[in-house]
Amino acid sequence: MKRLYKALALFLAVTISLLLFVPCFAQDEDPYAQLKEGTGYVAIGDSFARGFGASDNWESQLYENEYYGHYECRNVDGSYPNLVAQAFGLNAPNDIRDMSSRFWPITHDALSTAFMLDLLGIDDGFRDEGLIYTNPLLSNRYETDLAYFGDPLSMNFEGTGAYGKTGEIMSIRDMLENASLITVGLGQTDVIYRTLYLELYNADFSDAGKIPSIIAGVVSALYENYERWKSTYPVFLDYLKKNNPDAKVVLVGTMNPLQNAMLSDDVLLPVGSAVNLILDLINKFNRECAEKYGYMFVDISNVETVPSENNMVLTDMLAMDLGGKDFALLIHPNKDGYEQIARMIISAVKEDLAKDAGEQPSAAKTYIKVDLGRFTNVSFVALDNKKVNSFTVQDHVLTVPCGRTDARNLTVAAVDGGVISFMTYNLQYDNGYTAYRMYLSNNLLKTIVTTLKTIFTAITDLFKNLFA
Repeated sequence: MKRLYKALALFLAVTISLLLFVPCFAQDEDPYAQLKEGTGYVAIGDSFARGFGASDNWESQLYENEYYGHYECRNVDGSYPNLVAQAFGLNAPNDIRDMSSRFWPITHDALSTAFMLDLLGIDDGFRDEGLIYTNPLLSNRYETDLAYFGDPLSMNFEGTGAYGKTGEIMSIRDMLENASLITVGLGQTDVIYRTLYLELYNADFSDAGKIPSIIAGVVSALYENYERWKSTYPVFLDYLKKNNPDAKVVLVGTMNPLQNAMLSDDVLLPVGSAVNLILDLINKFNRECAEKYGYMFVDISNVETVPSENNMVLTDMLAMDLGGKDFALLIHPNKDGYEQIARMIISAVKEDLAKDAGEQPSAAKTYIKVDLGRFTNVSFVALDNKKVNSFTVQDHVLTVPCGRTDARNLTVAAVDGGVISFMTYNLQYDNGYTAYRMYLSNNLLKTIVTTLKTIFTAITDLFKNLFA
């Protein structure tokens, strides 16, 4: 009988031990294992995604090959795809041929939707002769992409027919159709760069009489290129949805790097905001596509740039070589800006993974959250022009409690280096708040009046605190 008791006691001890240790093993499971399935993470985008200026050595971070030459689509320290890959523990070797990689960046300067559709061999009825096949910048990249990742259906280098074979590493179709996470940053090249390259860069400004017609041509081209992109972008998204319906896809919006630029030190006219309208349209359509396809959308309109950080004016920028690297650095996010984009993508993906795991929506759903970029010192917050006393800032993210669903505007005064910056956001509620940065573009007079009223309230409040 004693033996029976001992055996029973041993059985119970083992059972209890297993029950105690099983949760410990469960806690050690990789929370991002889902993102490492198949080809892992594929990042698609232009120089914003490549990380133009993201680190001190971004130009040298290339994959070198004797036959094909350098390949720019590789790991750039500080680029937002690289930061996202690191956050989720995705293996990203520097050797482009290393098939153990779970991070594949198809990201380089001037990558367009038309470029991607040709690489996939999808006929959208538009052959971008002006950029892809005649611009040396893009034609060289397209030839290299074909060599590494071409698909038998890809448009050939001449743009006249099918490529007919698979690239040396893998097919671009196989890469995308087996990806677990995809970020898409398309639209800027299709609309903005295409207009600048074909309409503005070679324009003759020496004859003042021709300037009005040049400006009219640029505006007309912007909207023409926008309408074309608006019709071709869904073709690419249709392909993704049909061939990889389970992938987590993040659509990354666009931004105006000159958003805060004044005309000159003497004329404080916000001319940098003049192109916000077309950029707002690109972001709006991106948001609509995210809702239609069930994808995530990240609004990058508020990310930091060199001009916004240094309060640069347009006259100083135009005095630079518009085709040079220094000017190019001005029209891209700075290092803080790239980190900001990465944080927003990581946050969106983590929230989506939590939904998959059946977790209840977090309490943050009743809060407004805004990534403030480089700012951490917030001196004033107003919700629908009424001061808010209860808010927190942690890791550059402002959190404002909001117990209702009809809030429409948020104003923030942040201090950096002794300079106060005011930022206004349009709020949209859909099972939680999303904040979109507002500029002086739509309904200009109303925006100015509303902003000035709030700024006056903030300044009055600051003086009260100083002399209290």
